[in-house]
Amino acid sequence: MPPTVDITQAENLLDAALTTFDALGYSATPVPAIAGRAGIAVGSVYRYFPSKEELANALYRREKQRLANALFAGLDVDASAKAVFAQIWERLADFAVEHTEALCFLELHHHGAYLDAASRDLATSIDAQITGLVRRWQKHGEIRAGDPLLLHVQVFGGFVAVLRQVRLRGEPVTRAVGMSTLEPAWGLLRRS
Repeated sequence: MPPTVDITQAENLLDAALTTFDALGYSATPVPAIAGRAGIAVGSVYRYFPSKEELANALYRREKQRLANALFAGLDVDASAKAVFAQIWERLADFAVEHTEALCFLELHHHGAYLDAASRDLATSIDAQITGLVRRWQKHGEIRAGDPLLLHVQVFGGFVAVLRQVRLRGEPVTRAVGMSTLEPAWGLLRRS
């Protein structure tokens, strides 16, 4: 974003983009729909973001960083693997309730062709935090062996699949729904 733009309006645009992408999908979302939801003229969108791709990348980075902060800020990583995992899972469940559209957007667009290097680098750095924890737990013999990134993807994938099904049914995303996946997820990591 250029430094002379109104930050509040830029955030309003990101919020409108998130809601519109969630409703229509990235590919089917025209910029005029985002502008309409934000209550501004279409041309004004381009004062803040030169293209739909740049808008989507700014949104991706904002929400990815918000998720990382929610999961890791103040996390007690020196506790047992099971305790740390439960802390992360509780935070993930809370994030899913508070930011359902954001979590779905991140999951659906994690591999989007439009993501730029900065967005991919941020995603990689967050994955590295998680795989670092998995490696640490493996080193201490607290969880099973295996590729840390693949274990992370398997575990997180179950949470996302449940979230997706709940939304497809038109049911509310609740903390109880998110927490219902804790034991099965831990079961994927637990040593046999």
